[in-house]
Amino acid sequence: MTVTPHDNGVRDSGVDDGLRRLVDVLLPGIDRFADLLTDRITEGEDAYGDHGHVTHDQLRTSCAENLHSMITQLGRDALDLRVPHDTGRFKAEHGVPLSAVTHAYRVAGRFMWECILNEAGDTVTKEMPHVAAAVWSVSDTFTDAVAVAYRETMSERAHRDRQVKSLLLAALLDGRLDEGTHLWECADALRLPQRGVFAVVSAETAAVGRPADEDALHDVEGALRVLGVWSVWRQEGDAQVGLLSLRSPGSLAQAVDLLRRRSIARAGVSTLFHGLEQVPGAFRQARLACACVESGAREVASYGDSPVRLMVVSAPDSAQHAVRKVLRPVLELPQHERELLLETLSQWFASGGSATETAARMYCHRNTVTYRLRRVQELTGRSPTDPVGASEIHLALEAHRLLTGPPPSGPAGS
Repeated sequence: MTVTPHDNGVRDSGVDDGLRRLVDVLLPGIDRFADLLTDRITEGEDAYGDHGHVTHDQLRTSCAENLHSMITQLGRDALDLRVPHDTGRFKAEHGVPLSAVTHAYRVAGRFMWECILNEAGDTVTKEMPHVAAAVWSVSDTFTDAVAVAYRETMSERAHRDRQVKSLLLAALLDGRLDEGTHLWECADALRLPQRGVFAVVSAETAAVGRPADEDALHDVEGALRVLGVWSVWRQEGDAQVGLLSLRSPGSLAQAVDLLRRRSIARAGVSTLFHGLEQVPGAFRQARLACACVESGAREVASYGDSPVRLMVVSAPDSAQHAVRKVLRPVLELPQHERELLLETLSQWFASGGSATETAARMYCHRNTVTYRLRRVQELTGRSPTDPVGASEIHLALEAHRLLTGPPPSGPAGS
């Protein structure tokens, strides 16, 4: 319904004389009705009892305001919903359950109808069929309005809480909090222990949803909470970064497994640490671990899982130099030959240096593999079968894969 200004004493031309007389009969009893309704709500709803979320006087004031607004608007086509809107916000901010709020409004609707039956007497014609419709229309509209305002307030409150937590997490990640009081206050605000078992996760945005997709992020938080893992997240550039508080060191494996199942992009996890002052270092570990996963892959890597890849992403300039120094002759070949040799090297190292297994993986003859490896040796001056040459080629290949992009996948023919 549309909203009109508060009642200013001017009669609504759309309200018939019968309802006007009914309003005139009921208004003088507002204070008495408010007392009775307050008692009825208090008796019937625990949330408004002696140890409820709002005081008796606050509830009584709310009952008086809502009854006055409901009664004065009986029969109107356009209702002023500011009173239930303000009530919904107030109750949400004071922690009254929504079920208790809407129940109180339903009680108020029934109470108002009882007042009409008991107080109006012969002043209002009993046969008016639309009196009941007017009462329940106002009651239902007010109940809907208070619920909408309540949910909006809770949503705004949750958003503010997430913003505060995000800013506090940013301070932890940047190392801007000194040890001591400030660190303790931050831990308390984030509902985290200052000492415990922690890990940091850095996931490409697509892994947990777009930056604005807070619902997807809540799903991850909720799923981790089921495992007993409390987490706080924030957007950092093109990644979502999370601080995980674990029950025990063994919980990390469960958390990583959950992230791996939900991931649609790459992510990295730091090693475990035990104090919030170590968050900045763990953050760097998580980012490096994420960078150890090939671009476009759906994988969650833990820091230190692949020492060679970790060396590459930790020193990208040196790694690029190794690529140019070792693989440049191969990379300058025509595309088809270049991709064929790079894929052969990749499968060679993946199979532990077995020409037979490499041939099986690439659906070609063993001699074809031997020929390609000899071709690599001719171009680079390094033999893939020699320990030193193999280590240099492998390092350069991993650097090319991580820093330049993955070579085309799929079997290559002879």
